Formats: sequence, C-alpha cells, structure tokens
Amino acid sequence: SSGYPGLCAPTHAWGAGFDYRMAMGIPDLWGRELALAHAPADAPLPVCEIADELTRARCDERRLAYAECHDQSLVGDQALAFRLMGAAMYDGMSAGAPPSPAVARGVALHKVSRLLTYALAADAYLNFVGNEFGHPEWVELP
Repeated sequence: SSGYPGLCAPTHAWGAGFDYRMAMGIPDLWGRELALAHAPADAPLPVCEIADELTRARCDERRLAYAECHDQSLVGDQALAFRLMGAAMYDGMSAGAPPSPAVARGVALHKVSRLLTYALAADAYLNFVGNEFGHPEWVELP
C-alpha cells in the first residue's frame, strides 16, 4: 500500500490499482550491513542474515523493493554510495585512471546491494536515480 489512497484503490473504484507493499526496511538493511564496508577488506558480510531479511515477506503480498532512497540523505544520513566510498569518490573515480581500491570496493558493494535486492526481495524494483553520485552528501530539492 501507499500513502496515496487513490493510487491504491482498485480500478473498479476509479483508483490506479497499485497493490504492492513498499519494502521500506531494505534501504536501512543495506545501510546497516554495508556500514561494515569501512572494516578491513577481508571482513565477511553477514550473507545469511541479509538473504533472510530480503526474502522475508508474507506470501500473499507483492513487494516493491529498493536498495536505497532519498530519505537516507534527507534525514541527515548519507547516500549509500558515499557511505561505501567516502571522500575517495571525489578523486578516485576519474575516467582517465583506474579507480582507487576504496572506490572499486564501494562500487562493487553498491552493485551487489542492488542486484540482491532485485533478485531476492522484489516483485517489482524501484530505482532512485541522481543522488548516488551527483550529490552524495546531501539532496538538493527545487
């Protein structure tokens, strides 16, 4: 369901018929689990716990999943990409040079988070575009 009743109302009641439940805990899961990214590079990720959380759902409801959202930056946190790479993303992402180890690892974990969310948690997937690399420390709203 959503905060827009007209969007969630069935089509026979003049609504849009949107009947997916938004899996709002997944961005927090990635923020919490990938905070380990600043741990040593050989620190294992809790893969079983991540998979369990991503696949936990009621069998009768469809879920709209997403790996990150703008809320993370709006409430004083950072975008997932910035949490993974930190300030290294400002000078370690040049197209003219190989990425720094911190950027290479951060981009790989960023891709894995989206892939696993799409593969395990979603009947539908929502991709937020723009905040990840454009303004990683804040969100600019018009």
